[in-house]
Amino acid sequence: MTTPRIEKVLHASIDNLYAGSEDFLREIETGLNSTRISSPRVGYQGVAGSFGEQATLECFGSSADTIRNYNEFDDVLAALEAEEIDYGVLPIENSTAGDVLEVADIITTHNLYIVGEHIIRVRHNLLGVPGSSVENIQEVYSHTQAISQCREFLRTHSGMTAYPYANTAFAAKHVAETNDPTKASISSLRAAELYGLAVLEKNIQTAKNNYTRFVILSRHMEISEKCDKISLAFSTTHTSGALYGVLSHFAYNGLNLLKIQSRPKPMTPWEYVFFLDLAGNLEQANVLIALGKVREQSSWFKLLGNYPQFPME
Repeated sequence: MTTPRIEKVLHASIDNLYAGSEDFLREIETGLNSTRISSPRVGYQGVAGSFGEQATLECFGSSADTIRNYNEFDDVLAALEAEEIDYGVLPIENSTAGDVLEVADIITTHNLYIVGEHIIRVRHNLLGVPGSSVENIQEVYSHTQAISQCREFLRTHSGMTAYPYANTAFAAKHVAETNDPTKASISSLRAAELYGLAVLEKNIQTAKNNYTRFVILSRHMEISEKCDKISLAFSTTHTSGALYGVLSHFAYNGLNLLKIQSRPKPMTPWEYVFFLDLAGNLEQANVLIALGKVREQSSWFKLLGNYPQFPME
């Protein structure tokens, strides 16, 4: 526990560090005064039977006033900004295939925040029209992430050619509509039930412990004492040691980095955005000091949110 004297020094340090950064502090202050909306309107990308729907139902269930589906990731974010919905649920990362790059890119271009996360165990299945068989399948449709997660199965079935589709459930719907016994989708068991497809083979994912992490997005941060994970994005200058200098502030302030990922910066060739997750709460002095230094040394900076980590069994 800090003494009043040390606490006063810490507050003075933070005040000096954030001089001229009133907008950023107001951003955090708004989050401290915001709480989860009761009976919210929630949106996800995909159709019934998608993993996005599953994550949304598990997150909100009967507490949601309405649950709407959208065709594209961008459509969910646009609906949030237009206040058509209160929360959006989007996939951000898979334990096997890595980041959902499109989502990672677009959340930096919208004035939205991560207020929660939800992790589901993903089991992929090969679905075909009734009467078909694994041996008949020539074309397989699914989301690029699902195809990547089932690469070993597809490799051992050389007669199958995989084609990317917008969503695993959209792919199942497409196969059902074509009614072609040479076509199949990689989708969920719920999609098989919804679209009247036969399960040709279960659990075809390469990694049996396959998880997808979804983020819950909102127009405002919702910061409480339960929030123990912070996400942010930043860019550095092209100078020697720039990235090291930024990351050193987390070590100096005793903060644990949970993840770091780089992506090309849109519209700026050979420059990169770093996505970073760390353990902490925005009410902690060492967190504020570290973030203040990171903002100061970054050529671009965006706070993505402070939220509770999803408990993994």
